[in-house]
Amino acid sequence: MDSNLPTSEAGPDVDSLSAREIELRRQIEQLQDYVEHGPERERMAEEERMRTLPPPSEIQDRLREKKFMDQLSRGELRNEMRNQTKSGLLLCLLILATLAIGWWIYKTVQ
Repeated sequence: MDSNLPTSEAGPDVDSLSAREIELRRQIEQLQDYVEHGPERERMAEEERMRTLPPPSEIQDRLREKKFMDQLSRGELRNEMRNQTKSGLLLCLLILATLAIGWWIYKTVQ
């Protein structure tokens, strides 16, 4: 050791250098790990993100329809079918009326 420095002063200086060296080695190891495994981790994270996208709207529609059907009782289902049939019949009558008026206008113009 240097004879000019007392031993008590050399101890803390060596300890701080040793702690700094340990910290630098740890940072170097982290950087090496990132260089070696970083691209693979990024690829895996991207694959995971692609796998966890929300389901398509078709699946959501099916789930909503299933939930709706599960909530209906038989009477409610029968009423719903009756209303749909009634609406379909009215639509057919509307189309027939439109065609009849169109045919009448065509005959009148000639």
